[in-house]
Amino acid sequence: MKKALLALLLNFMFYNIGFADSYYFKKCILNEIISADYLIYLDKKIIKVTLRTTGGDIQKFEDKIELIKKDQIVTEKIKSGKSQDSYFIYYLDTKTDSVIKQNYKYKKISGIDFVKPDGPKEQSYCADVKGDWDKVKKEEAEKIQVELKTEKEKEKKKREKQLKRKAQEKKEEEENKYDISIVGKNWIKLSNYKNTSGKQLKIDFDKKASEICALNGKENFNILEKKVEIIEMDKTPAFGLEATIKLGVKGTVECK
Repeated sequence: MKKALLALLLNFMFYNIGFADSYYFKKCILNEIISADYLIYLDKKIIKVTLRTTGGDIQKFEDKIELIKKDQIVTEKIKSGKSQDSYFIYYLDTKTDSVIKQNYKYKKISGIDFVKPDGPKEQSYCADVKGDWDKVKKEEAEKIQVELKTEKEKEKKKREKQLKRKAQEKKEEEENKYDISIVGKNWIKLSNYKNTSGKQLKIDFDKKASEICALNGKENFNILEKKVEIIEMDKTPAFGLEATIKLGVKGTVECK
């Protein structure tokens, strides 16, 4: 899930980078002599500006982006050539397909710097504009949300399938388990009891397991537990006689 999420986020990043230079304000008439093209690079937060004169002169430079709004790109403060205390910013406005410039001026009053607009806003209209960065970002965000939701649903179904399979396997495993208990027929003297005394019982246990599994359509079995133990003891034998015991075997098998 984490890998899928990372892949989606990387796709989103590359998508934005790939389309950064497709936003622009071109053929903007600044005055009777100068026109301008503004190419917007959102990934680098810069605007590449090309100024052209009617005489054929060209000047190129870059301005830094301060703020990206829904329908505006706002530049950082740019030093003005009017005076040392002057600067300007400009807006690329998609509502009006225009470039709006506002000059500002610092003024010191009682030792405190004040900033105020220096003159009215200057608006220049552009003939060719592509500024749907907000729409593209929303569409891509919605696309990612859908993809994430789909991925989560797939992951959920996968987990549910795994849990269901495990539950089914556990159920089948429990259904294929059988407890077997066999009690020996003969009594043996306690002094004759050895670890090998239950050998026949073990053989009988395996035979019984094979029969049970065959009846349930299984050819083989695993012995989960098999233990020979004393089932009964005659603690009060007749005078002069030795105590006797009866053995049995108990255990569990899983048919396969």
